[in-house]
Amino acid sequence: MTEPDPCVQDDKHPADLVAERVLACPSVAGLAGGVAGHAATYLPGRRVAGVSWRDDVCEVAVVLRLDGRPLPELAQEVRAAVEAVAGGRAVDVVVVDVVVGEVRALDPGPP
Repeated sequence: MTEPDPCVQDDKHPADLVAERVLACPSVAGLAGGVAGHAATYLPGRRVAGVSWRDDVCEVAVVLRLDGRPLPELAQEVRAAVEAVAGGRAVDVVVVDVVVGEVRALDPGPP
């Protein structure tokens, strides 16, 4: 039996908290689950696409909105937003794609 994750807050899984924080970043157009859904956290009856919550690392796969700043600066903005809920885990930000302007919908990958 695994130990409960101390990062669980208000009955939300940490992956949900990470997704909320990432999507609140102005430079993020969306989360990306990838073709094979590798960047996802699988929970009972659902998954959180774009967030891979593991024991030692939290990986987020994002589509960034270009706003004139360098990509490493945009990725650092995402990392800083996630570190507060990562429970000391390393935070890896994978930039899957970039867009200019608004994005209406992203393909979250397979269910």
